[in-house]
Amino acid sequence: MSRSATMETLRDLSSVLWTIRSNQEAARVLRTTNSLLRTFLFFDICYLISGIALITMALTNQLDSRDKMIMFGGLFGVFASVSALCNSLASHGIRTWRRNFLLPWMLFFLIVLVLLIMHMGHSLYFQRAQWRHIFLFFANIVVFSCWRHMQKQFILMALPRPHTVVVDVEAVVREYLSPVTVHSPLKDLPPKYEDVEDFPPQYDEQTMISTENQTTTDRASADSTTVQNEQVQTRQ
Repeated sequence: MSRSATMETLRDLSSVLWTIRSNQEAARVLRTTNSLLRTFLFFDICYLISGIALITMALTNQLDSRDKMIMFGGLFGVFASVSALCNSLASHGIRTWRRNFLLPWMLFFLIVLVLLIMHMGHSLYFQRAQWRHIFLFFANIVVFSCWRHMQKQFILMALPRPHTVVVDVEAVVREYLSPVTVHSPLKDLPPKYEDVEDFPPQYDEQTMISTENQTTTDRASADSTTVQNEQVQTRQ
C-alpha cells in the first residue's frame, strides 16, 4: 500500500469515527433533554397543586395572612401555567425536530434566572448571609445548567435528527485497516446440468471427425505394435 493510499485510509477512518462520536453525543443530549423536560413538567404540576391549595386554604379559613396566601397561590399558579406551556412547546419541538419551539422555554427561564440572581444579590447586600442564600445559590446553579443544556440542544437541532445506532467501532477500524485482498479469477468450470438441460451444447462436426480419425489411427498403431511384439517372441 502506497503512502498516499495509507493517508487516504486514515483520513476516511478519522472522518467515520468523528461522525460516529458526534451522532452518539447528539443522541445522548437528546435523551437528557427529554428527561429534563419531564422533570420540569412534574415540578410544574407540583407548583400548580400548591398554588391551588394555598388559595383554597386562604378562602376557607379565616387567617391573618390571608391576602399573602392568595397572592403566593396566584403566583405559583401563574408560574406553573407559563412554565408548563413552555415545556409543552419545547417537547413538541423535540418530537418534530423544530428548534423554534425551544425559544419560549429559553426566554422564560432566562428571565427566571435573572430574577433569582437579582433576588440573591439584593438579599446578600441588605441582609447578612443566611441559610436560605445557600438554597438560592444552588437554585441559580441548577437553572443555569438547565438553560445551558437547552442552548446546546438548540444548536444541535440545526443538524439532522440523530438516530440511535449501535456501532461496533472495532469492526469499523478493522475493516479500514485490513489489507485489500485481490481475488484471482476462477478457472472455467463445466456448465451445470440445470443450465444445459434445455439447451445442450453444440459441437463442431469437423472437430468431432478429426477426433474420431485420430482415435482410429492410435488404435491401429497400437495393434500393429502388438503384432510385431508377438512375432518377435515366436521367432525366439
